[in-house]
Amino acid sequence: MRADIPAKEVMTREVCTAAPDESLHAAAKKMIKFGVGSIVVVDGGEPRGIVTEKDILSKVVAKNKTPSEVKLYEIMSSPVITILPTTSIREATRIMIKKGIRRLPVIDDGKLVGIVTDTDILNISMDISELIGLLDERSLEVLPEDIGGKCERCGRFAERLVEVNGMKLCEDCAESFED
Repeated sequence: MRADIPAKEVMTREVCTAAPDESLHAAAKKMIKFGVGSIVVVDGGEPRGIVTEKDILSKVVAKNKTPSEVKLYEIMSSPVITILPTTSIREATRIMIKKGIRRLPVIDDGKLVGIVTDTDILNISMDISELIGLLDERSLEVLPEDIGGKCERCGRFAERLVEVNGMKLCEDCAESFED
C-alpha cells in the first residue's frame, strides 16, 4: 500500500473561485452553491489569496461591515500557501498543522488546479483505515492499482475507480453518469 498519496489523487478539482474585486456578498453566494467554507481569490488563473468563514466572521461580521460593500481583496489572507499536485498528503498535512490552516490550494505552473482540505485528508484517512481492516480480515495484499482514489464527481475516496469520459469516478457516480 502506498504510504504517501499525492495531492492530485485526493484534491477537489472544481475550486470555488472569485476575482479580487468581487464583493463578499457575491462570493458568499458562490460558497453556498459549492457547499464550501472558503473561496480562492484568483487573478489570471493564479491564486492571490483565500477568504474563509473565519475571515468573514472576524473581518466583516464582527466589524459590522456590509458584505455587498466589502471587496475580497480587502479581507483575503495573502499570500496564499499552496502545494503542488505531486506533494504527498503526508506533507500537506504537516504544512496545515504547522501553519494552522485547513485548506491548501494546489497549483501547477502557477495556475490553480485544485484544493486539498482537512476534510479531504480525514476522508482518505478513514477510507484507508477501512481498507486496512478489510485486508486484515481477508489476509490479502492490495496492489496500488486496486486502492483507487478520489472520485472526481462526488469527492469520496473509492477503493476502485472507473474511467468515464476521461473522469475517474466511483462505481456509484459511474452508474448515475451512464443513465
